[in-house]
Amino acid sequence: MKKALLIAACALLCCSTASGWGRKGHATIARIAETHLTKTTQKRISEIMHGESICGYASYADDHKNKLLVDFGFDPTDGSERVSTLPHTFEADMNFEPFRGVNDNGRYVKNCIHFIEQYSEDLRNWKALDDSTAFTELVLIVHFVGDMHCPEHIRYNPEDMTIGKYQVRFRKEFIRYHTIWDDMIIELKHPWSFGDLAHMFDSASPAEIAEITAGGPYDWGRDIARCCWPVHQVKPDTTLDMDWYYEQLPLMRSQIRKAGYRLAKQLNMIFDPAYARKHKND
Repeated sequence: MKKALLIAACALLCCSTASGWGRKGHATIARIAETHLTKTTQKRISEIMHGESICGYASYADDHKNKLLVDFGFDPTDGSERVSTLPHTFEADMNFEPFRGVNDNGRYVKNCIHFIEQYSEDLRNWKALDDSTAFTELVLIVHFVGDMHCPEHIRYNPEDMTIGKYQVRFRKEFIRYHTIWDDMIIELKHPWSFGDLAHMFDSASPAEIAEITAGGPYDWGRDIARCCWPVHQVKPDTTLDMDWYYEQLPLMRSQIRKAGYRLAKQLNMIFDPAYARKHKND
């Protein structure tokens, strides 16, 4: 299959572990994006999705994490096994500049932005792809744009490469810090549906949306890395209280909102040539 993308033929796995905003967060981002798609983009996405909403497949990359693989043929000099894992994170330096590509002198860099751009390029000629590849690359873009906006999906080289995979104390129990930002940050105090959340969070003016969506995925990565760096100041074994939680909510809402608008722009740039010509210098 194209680019050695291994696509599961089975139905969605309902019991997968959530990550990067969880199901509600990813569906909220997709729903915000859907409301900002052009009619041309909507039509072409509907053809690829056979009329189904991208919201229902926004967590596809998590559901099939063990089967959606790309074989890089990567052979690091240290003898590590060849890499075949699709990344859900990206790496930035301490100037908040995202790494470009996946190979740093024999070191595999987990860079979801690289795949957003690669799959976007593929989908500009989506009719030349087989149906399963077009579908899979589309829903991976939907997921990875969401993932890149999650504060604990950024690796800061060399200061913090952990992506929060350590224990903190929150609500009287020890929990992995990454887990808080995966879905608890939303689920704990947001019992509404993803459609309700999308309606609540989609509050920016046209001018604000234009500012948020300026540039492309690597420009957005730079903004994300800068905005989310304070989240990475929480150290292992720190005790976090509800005051801390409430202080994080504006960032969470902002990142979900940005992800929705940016996903819409990325999809419009892929599927609507008129939109792409108009916005190519934005």
